[in-house]
Amino acid sequence: MSHQLTACATSILPSAIIASSVKTVRGPGNLFRQGWILFPGNSRILPLLLNLSLEVNQKRECLLKCLTVYLGEDVGHLIKEYLVVQKDEAESELQRCTMPVYIFKEDDDPFQPPHQVGIVIEGVKVLNDMPSVPHACAMLFGLIYVLNLSYPSELKNTFEALQKIFMEVEPKKMARKVFSLSVKL
Repeated sequence: MSHQLTACATSILPSAIIASSVKTVRGPGNLFRQGWILFPGNSRILPLLLNLSLEVNQKRECLLKCLTVYLGEDVGHLIKEYLVVQKDEAESELQRCTMPVYIFKEDDDPFQPPHQVGIVIEGVKVLNDMPSVPHACAMLFGLIYVLNLSYPSELKNTFEALQKIFMEVEPKKMARKVFSLSVKL
């Protein structure tokens, strides 16, 4: 069973989320052309999306962050970023977290690929050494679904958007913010 879950989650789930997000959004430029991304206080995300030379997983990470911010939720609840030199403090903070994806980077450069990416559920590291943040988010979504967990309250709109808009699972009933985004896409 564990082997089947891993195979499904690592091959089918990430590619399904990534493929549907590409199909739906058709590139980060569409978000800007339609005027959707207006979020003060998150100025680090904008230059990343505007940098067309970024690797595809970095662009997908930016889109996940933009989705979270657009839905009025704190990106820090979904993705926890730390420097490798902060590992001890990060470990104790992650033990108090609900369901974040964590990233360890060598330095504070947003264009630097992560040193380590993993998932925490209820303070326990459940997956380490994920290939990228988008893959980790897809795996987290899959783990929530397979383990029949509730979405964290601070990220319920983000996960509902992933479920109902991008994965097209039970798309009929949506929260108002998620429905609004669905109409715009």
